[in-house]
Amino acid sequence: MRDVADLAGVSLQTVSNFVNGRHDQMSEETLAKVAKAMEKLQYRPNVAAASLRSQRARTIAFLVLDEHVAFLADPLTDLLIAGAGDVARDHGYGVLVQGARSDQLNAELLSPLFEGRADGAVIQLSGPRSLRREIIDLASSAGLSIVIIDETGLGAGVMGVRAQQETGARQLAEFLIEAGHARIGFIGAAVPWAVVEQRLAGFRTAMRRAGLQVDPDLILLEATYQARDGEALARRLLESKKPPTAIMCATDLLAAGAMRAARTLGLDVPKDVAVTGFNDFEFSEYLQPPLTTVRVPAYEMGRTAASMLISAIENRTPSEQTAVFPTELVLRGST
Repeated sequence: MRDVADLAGVSLQTVSNFVNGRHDQMSEETLAKVAKAMEKLQYRPNVAAASLRSQRARTIAFLVLDEHVAFLADPLTDLLIAGAGDVARDHGYGVLVQGARSDQLNAELLSPLFEGRADGAVIQLSGPRSLRREIIDLASSAGLSIVIIDETGLGAGVMGVRAQQETGARQLAEFLIEAGHARIGFIGAAVPWAVVEQRLAGFRTAMRRAGLQVDPDLILLEATYQARDGEALARRLLESKKPPTAIMCATDLLAAGAMRAARTLGLDVPKDVAVTGFNDFEFSEYLQPPLTTVRVPAYEMGRTAASMLISAIENRTPSEQTAVFPTELVLRGST
């Protein structure tokens, strides 16, 4: 505010009046000078500082970088936010949920941190790995505590929460291989996500260890998170000249679509083609047949992320810098 006042040639109180909406106490000329100075300096009022002497907003942010329309409809994101929200409520914090696309990083995604609207953030990212690292570095520069979801190899001082995604996928692929499947398809998201990268890596590891070739034509990374994409991509695989005998889907929603594609083509699941998912959403055991999947404790991950964040905000040392949750292979009728 002092910088703005100096540049505009006005008093600090005049800038305070402008920021707090007391424009009736200022002339049009003064209003214009202050506005121009704020724009030139890219000054943003610190909402928390303006409202609370403690400099605390009593709010944690849940920030999601996601290209998809209706990104909050993704059940995995829902569960993470639900876990974080329950912990925040119990500690007297609000939760600010904000999403952005990759072209909105500064203007949208991280603005709660730089504008003082949140005391820290849980961050879930998509996009190329280099972009995700850039955002983590930028978020860290705000000087507030952050917890990153799903990423591996975080730098010193950056807290993280993730599950053993690669291990779970490897175990699932090994189960399919032991059941006699050699041609296995894989369906995942078009937009890079850390979890999809890790799940695909686990699939590749299992195939390599078994001495099996991974047919690149059977790996389709072209989906959103929606079931209809799983249906369309599975249909393409099943109608190919050399169809797979099993399809691993990066999420249960894609698997639900893949099962519908098989039925539409007159194929029996699992007799003609086995289908698996990932995450073990509540609906998965109610599909026909019930879905084989990998259980990811997303709600518990959200709770842990919020607990770590609030401990850091309140100057208490978190119990751990990185929390890694085990996954669980859940075998059902689709295999």
